[in-house]
Amino acid sequence: MSSTAPEVRAPETWHYPTPEESFLDNGIRVLVHRMPGQQVISAVLQLDLPLTAEPRELEGVATICARVLDEGSVAHPGDRFAEVLETEGAAFYAAQGFSGLQAMVDVPARRLGPALELLAEAVRRPELNASDVERQVALRLAEIDQLRANSAQLASTSFRELVFDPISRVQRMAGGGPETVRAITPDAVRAFHRDHYGPRGATLILAGDFTEDPVPLAAAALGDWSVADQAPASHPAAVPGTPAAVLLPRPGAVQADLRLGGFGIDRTDPRWPALQVASYAVGGAFLSRLNKVLREERGYTYGVGLQQAPLRAGGSYAVAGSFRTEVAGPALAEARALLDLGDAPITEAEVRDAQNFFTGVSPLRYSTADGLADQTAMLVQQGLQPDWMNGYLAGIRATTAEAATAAYQQIVDLDALSLVVVGDAEALTDPIREAGFAV
Repeated sequence: MSSTAPEVRAPETWHYPTPEESFLDNGIRVLVHRMPGQQVISAVLQLDLPLTAEPRELEGVATICARVLDEGSVAHPGDRFAEVLETEGAAFYAAQGFSGLQAMVDVPARRLGPALELLAEAVRRPELNASDVERQVALRLAEIDQLRANSAQLASTSFRELVFDPISRVQRMAGGGPETVRAITPDAVRAFHRDHYGPRGATLILAGDFTEDPVPLAAAALGDWSVADQAPASHPAAVPGTPAAVLLPRPGAVQADLRLGGFGIDRTDPRWPALQVASYAVGGAFLSRLNKVLREERGYTYGVGLQQAPLRAGGSYAVAGSFRTEVAGPALAEARALLDLGDAPITEAEVRDAQNFFTGVSPLRYSTADGLADQTAMLVQQGLQPDWMNGYLAGIRATTAEAATAAYQQIVDLDALSLVVVGDAEALTDPIREAGFAV
């Protein structure tokens, strides 16, 4: 037996799969990823339906509409719709985001045709029963109460309210606030569906190992969908708010939830790959600068990171973590110092680690039908082409330490940071002020 170790070669450059593109007669774009061996097909219907379509006084109506799509269709009312889905071995899910609606179905390849028909039923002709709408409204109101009771979620929601101007829909909760949700009626949901659901700007993404050509199946389910007076979609860029520091009281809380950051960029900005590399080094990995110091060396927290949150146009970034109340002030001061790259620029070793992560995880993340379909749908929702991924990964590979540092310093404005802390105000007010923030 030879004791010679096998040669380990560098991995080949991986490229994001290019889907086959076609269009149905009504203009719906169809993107097909053929993936041999993936016997469960993932289908995602992406509607160009941003939350800017909602009336200001009825914010949340889009979310409620999405949540009742699978409560029954005209052809299969009530529980019958769920029973037929189960018969076909299919799972249905719909999600309303800030930039659009995604209706998804996963199904064995041989049952794709019937599953697409059910997907079309749910989106085109949902029952929108009054009792279902009223139940979802009640659930959403309870969800808001739970969110406000959860310090971490409250910190994230309140941080968004600071970072974005009220003119931007993203400044407020995607599912609507209590006042606007209470105003949602079954008639309002039906009117929203009638006015805004339609084929204009829609894309169907299909991924898997198909037993037959999926495009004719898509045409049979969706090709005759027509809405002559479908309202046009609008995607205004997010507008930055005024930086501020806010302390939300949780009397007696033993930990403080912190969000520290500001207005950021989106994926179309040419600095995005370099920013991702820098953000990974500062707070995107377990042994990034923030976690290494605040968790491993200081023991202030179980975990802290720097998160980038890009939108279709604009975005935000934030340091996010939970800290013991008695050390939250020093942790905040140290986090602020670690964000400053003036005397500690990104290193070549940190760049290599980030490059290895981003280029190494992609082939794994998009190796399944649902992973690939979800990513392509996300790109479509953000107004990007699927081949954007290849340019992004090339940008990651080309990033230098100097470029990463420069992109980070241009975007992370240390003089315009917003801060939200949720915790014991009596114990935290003075330490936060000592850290340099006027709350």
